[in-house]
Amino acid sequence: MTTGGPTQAGLKPFWLSLAALYPALAIASVILARKYGIPASVGAPVAAAFAWQITLYWAAVFERTRSRIAALLPGSRLAAALAAASVAPYCIYSLPTGVFSPGAAAKLAALCAAIAFLYVVFPTRQCKLVRQDAAAAAVIAFPMISGLSPLLRDVYQGFDYPLNRLESLGKLMLIPLGLFVFLELRKLPGAGFHLVPRRRDWRPALENFLLGMPFIAAAALSTGYARWNPRFDDPDRLLLDAAGKLLGIYLTTALAEEFLLRGVVQNLLARRSGRPLSAQAAAAVLFGATHLGRGGFPNLPYFATTVVMGWFCGRAYAKSGSVVPAMITHTLVVVAQTLFFQ
Repeated sequence: MTTGGPTQAGLKPFWLSLAALYPALAIASVILARKYGIPASVGAPVAAAFAWQITLYWAAVFERTRSRIAALLPGSRLAAALAAASVAPYCIYSLPTGVFSPGAAAKLAALCAAIAFLYVVFPTRQCKLVRQDAAAAAVIAFPMISGLSPLLRDVYQGFDYPLNRLESLGKLMLIPLGLFVFLELRKLPGAGFHLVPRRRDWRPALENFLLGMPFIAAAALSTGYARWNPRFDDPDRLLLDAAGKLLGIYLTTALAEEFLLRGVVQNLLARRSGRPLSAQAAAAVLFGATHLGRGGFPNLPYFATTVVMGWFCGRAYAKSGSVVPAMITHTLVVVAQTLFFQ
C-alpha cells in the first residue's frame, strides 16, 4: 500500500489509460452493433454501463487511484459510494431499455451493501483469517460461481444475441468492489497486488506453470476432463485467440479468483494456522470446489483438475508473497489448455 497521499501527477497513468480505453470501447460497440444489428436504443445504454463499470475496475486496480479515493471517502462514506457506484451500471442500461426491475435492483443493492459495509459494521485489523473475512469471501464468491446461483443472471436481464448474457457485467462489478473492500476497508496484509506484472513476478509464475503443467495435464486426461488435441491447422487465428484469452483471463478470471483464493484465503489462513502448506492445500480444494458446478453438478473431473491447478497457483503465491505470479500461472495454464487440449 502507498504510505503517502497520491498526487495528481501520480494519477496521470489512470487518466491516460481511460482516455485510450473509452475510444476503443466506443469503436468496438459500433462494430458489434453493425455486425449483429443491435439498435442504438439498446447498444448505447449497454455500452455506457460497461464504460462506467470499466472505470470503476480501472480505479480499483490502480493503487494510487484506489488510495486517493479511499483517502477522500473514509470508512462508511467509501462503503456507501462503493455500493451506489456498483449498482449504477445496472440502472444505466436497464432504465432506458425498459428491463429495469425494482426487485432485481433491490437484490443487487442488498448484495453490494452487504459486501461494502461488512468491515464498516464489523471492523477488524487482525492479520489472520477471521469470521468477517470468511463472510466477505463467501458473499463475493457466491454469485460468481457458475451453476451455484442464478442471482446475477436474474438481475442483469439480457437481450438478443450477443447481448443475451449480461451477467458478465455483474461479475465484472464484483472485482473492483472486492478490491476496494479488502485493500482499503479491510487493509488486507500480504496480498502483494498490482495489475502490471513486475520482473520479480515472472520467475515464480513460470516455474510453477512449467512444474505444474504435467500434473495438471495428467489430472485432466486421467479423469476425462480434457483430451489431447493440439489445434494448429490455422496457427495465425489460434495464436490470436490465445493472445486475446491471455489478456482477458488475466484481467478478469485470474485476477478475481487468485486474489480471493490466494490473496485472502490462503494468505490469512496461513497467518492464522501457522501452517502455510495446509493453507495452500485448503485454498486449492476450495478453488476446485468453486468449479464443481461447471457443466453440471458435481463435475468431479473438473474439480480434480482445478485442485491440482490451485495447488501450483498457491505455490506461486507462497514463493513470492504476491498474488500476481499466481495470476500469471493461472492465465498460462488456461492458454495452454486452449492450445493443446479440448
